Amino acid sequence: MAKPLAERRLGTVLEIVVVELLDEARLAWPRIQDPDDPEGLHDFRVALRRLRSCLKDYRSFAGVSLDKGLMRELRDLARSTNAARDGEVMLAWLQDQHELLNGSERAAVAWWCERLVPQVEEEYRRIEFRVAAFPLLDARLREAMKGIRLKTRKTPRFGPASADVLERLVTQWCAELDAIKGREDEDALHRPRITGKRLRYLLRAWRGEGEVLVVAESALKSFQEAFGQLHDDLVRCEALRASVQQHVLEETDARLAAAIRDPGARATAPRHLRGFMGLVAHHEQRTEAHLAEVLRLSRGKPRRELEKQLAEVAATMRGSH
Repeated sequence: MAKPLAERRLGTVLEIVVVELLDEARLAWPRIQDPDDPEGLHDFRVALRRLRSCLKDYRSFAGVSLDKGLMRELRDLARSTNAARDGEVMLAWLQDQHELLNGSERAAVAWWCERLVPQVEEEYRRIEFRVAAFPLLDARLREAMKGIRLKTRKTPRFGPASADVLERLVTQWCAELDAIKGREDEDALHRPRITGKRLRYLLRAWRGEGEVLVVAESALKSFQEAFGQLHDDLVRCEALRASVQQHVLEETDARLAAAIRDPGARATAPRHLRGFMGLVAHHEQRTEAHLAEVLRLSRGKPRRELEKQLAEVAATMRGSH
């Protein structure tokens, strides 16, 4: 009969978790360059993100050290895909908004997409070389995990180790939530989103270990989604501002060129400025609504309940619940 998860050695469980995540990345990898599969890059990135989080969370325990060069390669590979995915997400959002916009706003979106599409295509070409190296990194990581498994007796029990990581992350997460003052400090809004993800990833290996795990993971997902929506809004705010500036600059250059050709040329406003102004107004309303939801979750009853649930999860991991 297999040992309960909490009593198994960290090295043994860690290899299983890492191999599972590498398998997910391996399945997503060939889909990245498939134009008919828009989620290939997303799934690849999620697997890498979970993998990095797992290795970072447990690396301080005896017998679990991993070569720093491998960790850097994994980090660099994940980061190399950021721009392509960000552009892809922006395009998807613009397309989703199309039916909600008026004519001038749709014209502004069309102008933006006309420039964004080739940028995303160029980013995909840039990452092709980096992503092509994944199979070699995959093989090296699998080999490294075999080495950790071979010295698994030196590693602690998985349950207490997981509880230690959980409690440390919860302490960090609560401090980050307390630091949120408002929209003016975007870094303060960004940090708990990342730590919340790490908490969810930590619970992944504990699926099926009790109702308290299911409830806590569901609550963490609500927090993560709220922070994720706000983060996307703030990123779009910057992208929207940059696009408006690009549009105004292009239109101004065109007006100046016309003045050189014809001294009597009329000075007119940029074609899509009205549309961009409408986009900015709509987006601002959306951002404020998502900020209000983040503040509600961070300061009210949902947070207190989740802290209590996570304390129960830690007790379950230690086998004392």
